[in-house]
Amino acid sequence: MKPLSTPSAAATLLERIIDGEGAMLRSLALNGPTTATLTLSVQDKHRGYDWIDIVFEISGMNDAKLVDDKQLGFIDTDEGITVVFENGQWGLAVGRYGGMEALKSAPLYVIGTSLKYEEAPFSG
Repeated sequence: MKPLSTPSAAATLLERIIDGEGAMLRSLALNGPTTATLTLSVQDKHRGYDWIDIVFEISGMNDAKLVDDKQLGFIDTDEGITVVFENGQWGLAVGRYGGMEALKSAPLYVIGTSLKYEEAPFSG
C-alpha cells in the first residue's frame, strides 16, 4: 500500500481517477477495531480511462458511518468521492464534501489518522 502523505498527493490521485465519479463500490471491510478498507472500481486517466480497482485503507479510525456490503450497490457515486486532510486526520467519503465536518453527512465515510491506497486489476 502507498501512503497518502499530503493533501496534494491525494488531489493528484483523485484527479487521475476522475474523483471516483461513477465508481462501483466493491467492498467495505473492517480489518480490526481501528482499520477499514474500501475497495472501488474507477476509471484511470493514465490507462486511457480503463477500469481499475483502488483499495483505500484508513487506520487509526476514530469516526465512521459504515454500511453492510449488501448496501454498497445502492449508494450513489455520481459525485465521486472526497478525501480530506484536516488537523492531522484523514477523511474518506462517498460524495463531494467541502471539509471534515461536511463529509459527516455522507452516506459512507471513515475518518482516521492515516490513509493508504493500492491499485489492483479491475474486478469486473
